[in-house]
Amino acid sequence: MSDLDQALRCLATLPAPSGLATIDDEVLAGLAASRREAAAGSRLTGFAAALALVVGIAGGGLAGGEPATAQPISPFAPDNPLAPSTLLDVHP
Repeated sequence: MSDLDQALRCLATLPAPSGLATIDDEVLAGLAASRREAAAGSRLTGFAAALALVVGIAGGGLAGGEPATAQPISPFAPDNPLAPSTLLDVHP
């Protein structure tokens, strides 16, 4: 017989701890508390999203000025600034 078997037989002869009688109430109270925390967390996330939306709209409205316009670029143009030949070219 192994040491583990002997240890388990020793544990089987010991009486159950007295705290096991009240563990159900503590577990259910803990579950109720975690549900309340989860509900508060989702409300806080919604508030943070709404605040970010308001700040983004307000920031975009206050920026003003002319919007930037994109210049057309062709991947095959010889003056493409992102071509590997221009990126690897050493400029003195």
